[in-house]
Amino acid sequence: MVYPQAVAIPFLSIIGICIIIVPLILHIKNKNYTSASILVWFVLLNLFNIINAFIWSSDDIDSWWDGTGLCDFEVKIMIASYVAVPGGLLCVFRSLARVLDTRCATLVPNKKQRWRNRGMEILFCVVAPLLSMATHIFYQKSRYMVYQVSGCINNFDDSPISLALAFIWPPIICLPACWYCGLVLHRLRLYRSQFGDILNASNSNINKSRFIRLFSLNFVMLVLIFPIQCYVVWQNTILSFPWHTYSWSAVHGPEWNTIFKHATSGNAFFDRWVPIAACFLVFVFFGCGKDANELYWSFLRSLGLDRCFACLDPEYSRRTSMDSSTGSRVKLLFNKNKRWSSTSRTYVNTNDTPTNPTTRQSYHDIEKGMPSIRIDDDQNSHPKEKSWFRSFFHRPASSKPSNHERHPSHLSLSGQNIVSTNAWAGLSRSRGSGEFSPSPTKRDFIRVRQEISQESVMQEVV
Repeated sequence: MVYPQAVAIPFLSIIGICIIIVPLILHIKNKNYTSASILVWFVLLNLFNIINAFIWSSDDIDSWWDGTGLCDFEVKIMIASYVAVPGGLLCVFRSLARVLDTRCATLVPNKKQRWRNRGMEILFCVVAPLLSMATHIFYQKSRYMVYQVSGCINNFDDSPISLALAFIWPPIICLPACWYCGLVLHRLRLYRSQFGDILNASNSNINKSRFIRLFSLNFVMLVLIFPIQCYVVWQNTILSFPWHTYSWSAVHGPEWNTIFKHATSGNAFFDRWVPIAACFLVFVFFGCGKDANELYWSFLRSLGLDRCFACLDPEYSRRTSMDSSTGSRVKLLFNKNKRWSSTSRTYVNTNDTPTNPTTRQSYHDIEKGMPSIRIDDDQNSHPKEKSWFRSFFHRPASSKPSNHERHPSHLSLSGQNIVSTNAWAGLSRSRGSGEFSPSPTKRDFIRVRQEISQESVMQEVV
């Protein structure tokens, strides 16, 4: 009989290993070895799920393989993983807290600091797992047990030594990890406005996006793993009662080499789902970014499938954005051809007295020092009177010059530029008199900001 968990666990474990490879490569590439070590442990545990579910999936205990050699290796690795994963989380949170520590910020850490940081990582990621594997023999009641679907299982002695050497250490290591996690949260809140500057000044190969994703991933892992470890300690302690006095000879007696096999009706231990969930969690945070897409694209390119998945090409999005940017610039260029804009010019009215509805007014071009003449028609040039507030905040676009401005009947122009403007003005005394030439009639002057539309009109002299 085929059980659902006997199919689901190996299938999801295979997917988990596949999707975690790219984040593992990225962590190694960025020299984030503590996070990479955590992912390696998840890969090993998922690999054990695949092997065990395929070998021990049936109910026929008599046909089962006893697992000699394989289970001896698996139980040691599982014992080490119970300590290595919390130790890796501790090192990650410690490194993130050190990045945000402005009191000890240095551009280049000295030799002592480098060795201290490296020593902490080696202690919790290498030495502690090796010690747990070495001390396993003291509380190992038998070589191992074999359960259906779950496969190889550790057998602990019912004595206080199992609690002291095995059960208690994972939650103990999680406690300083929780403290460093809280320290990172405190410093993120404290330096939230200078967060980017602190990362740039620190001697770490990490940016804001990678920092937030790395912290979020390990935070979720810690929130899930710490309660699970506490629950495991509680359950193992309850199941080991009543305790007996520890004795090496009693633990390693004649039955130590006996391998116990148990059928579970297709049910697996809950801890077999932990590495599967962790792989999918890692993929959510580090398997969908720009760096990951570049690795996916390079892999597809090596297989010759780059044309089938062009949307994954990092250059595709860049080309699309460049094309849209180029189109916007072309539109802007055509708009500029329709309307030629130049620098502001200031004209001062030399005639302060009101004139007739159609008058000739003389202006002095302050920018060029050239006089100019304009024909004003109150009825044509000012069809509707606007308030000062509206005219101040509304810059009208350059309009075509009126008929009086284009073809003045009483002027003969030859090869001159006729300039038509829309302008708004305000009385100003803020600048010194040295900037502009004074008005002939008043000491004050008028500042006129304008956009100028210019066209050449050639008219022969009759």
